[in-house]
Amino acid sequence: KDPERGIMTEPLELATIVARFAPPDVGKAMALQLAIRRAVHQSVLRPEDELPSTRRAAEALEISRNTVLEAYEGLNAEGVIETRRGARPVICALPDCTTPASQGASAIPRSSRGRIAGDDHRQGYVIGESRALAPGLPDPDLFPRDDWATSLRRAARLSRNGNDMYDAYEGLPELRDALARYLKRYRGANVDPAQVFIVPSTQSALALLADLFADPGDTALMEDPCYAGGRAAFEARGLVVRPLEDPVATGRAGAPPRLLYVTPSTQYPTGTRMKLKRRMELLAFARAHRALILEDDYDGDFVWRGINVPPFLSLDDAGHVVMIGTASKSLLPALRLAWVIVPMSLVEPVRRAHRALGYAVNVQVQAAFADFIRSGQFARHLRAAARVYRDRMACMTAAIRTRLGPGVGVSSPDGGLQILVRLQDGADDRAIAEQMWRAGFQVLPLSRLCIESVQRGIVVGFACANAERADQFAKTLSTLLAEGQPREADVGVAP
Repeated sequence: KDPERGIMTEPLELATIVARFAPPDVGKAMALQLAIRRAVHQSVLRPEDELPSTRRAAEALEISRNTVLEAYEGLNAEGVIETRRGARPVICALPDCTTPASQGASAIPRSSRGRIAGDDHRQGYVIGESRALAPGLPDPDLFPRDDWATSLRRAARLSRNGNDMYDAYEGLPELRDALARYLKRYRGANVDPAQVFIVPSTQSALALLADLFADPGDTALMEDPCYAGGRAAFEARGLVVRPLEDPVATGRAGAPPRLLYVTPSTQYPTGTRMKLKRRMELLAFARAHRALILEDDYDGDFVWRGINVPPFLSLDDAGHVVMIGTASKSLLPALRLAWVIVPMSLVEPVRRAHRALGYAVNVQVQAAFADFIRSGQFARHLRAAARVYRDRMACMTAAIRTRLGPGVGVSSPDGGLQILVRLQDGADDRAIAEQMWRAGFQVLPLSRLCIESVQRGIVVGFACANAERADQFAKTLSTLLAEGQPREADVGVAP
């Protein structure tokens, strides 16, 4: 021991330190660097202590001298040790950032907005290991993997110059153009590619629009019952969510709402289509109060009654409707691909906010989807999937009607991938849903989707249904109801 320089760490001591502090499954140089850093952090090695030379350390640790040199250079760059020619490395003085064991880790305070965002806005509904009959999910087995792989390979081989960097942050020009053409041909919406913005999901689109066009405390009107993800996006940004029943009365009662969220093609979760009269009433209200209508066209490609209805966007000539679409239902949620169609008057502010808030989407996925649309594969896939889903919807509704009889209301939806089984007034659909979960069916209680109304039912996805699964579901639900349908007074319903 040198009283002026501290303790001279011997090679064997260094080997003990490495054995104690080095994390597993880490490269040798990084393991040595982390072990010494942790030993310093826990005061096993102290300021002015010396480390062995690179040669002696390498011999003791049975590693190459270059490996030790790499670790020492890393520690020197971090300021953990000081190295000088002809001398052993010396531990530097570092500030003490350890927490006394008695004190424990301190909780990081969240902002008021962070507390809202961290709440369980979906009210405990989380899809578990079993996704059988979960609403809102397509059948992954119908995804055209070979055709998609062909488009993805083409996309990976193409060079896009600046678009491979940060150009076209709002979306690849070829995808924006392909979507505009597709919406015009198949949905009757006259869209300019400049109006199209590519985002990762419907939820991110709603978050972007809420950030840009509403302040915390403003009102957003939603259908009641509603899509829980939309409500979560609005409430996480401090908006007050109210039911979209009589927007005129809502406007008279106080400050008019800033956002009106609707699912007109297929109302979620009831599966009904919004009538033209109602669309015109909402559009007139939005114009009068300078509000923005957010049209979620999540299931607009799957229509079971009549033909595709032109979107809300096609009625708007004053810049009050934003249309949101997604590939999550038509292809796969895992693609993380959605789009927002905004009025021309809002293109520039949306473009800036889209970039500032970081809503970009993988470029190769965008290019593959553009190729998938232009090649006609997307339209062919939708036609084939729609035929399958229509048969599965009929299979599911028939099984429910056969097993449960007229006492339970179920009707074929106008569109979408889920049906609603309505229960008698007072039934505890949450308790029933929990028992169905235990039986392996990820259904959703209707009451969890209500804002102010009191409605009871079970929302059931049919995308992955077959005759056996549909009958087993209906049989399980029938058995639960026959055993004594849980009532609110018996079980209790969380607010």
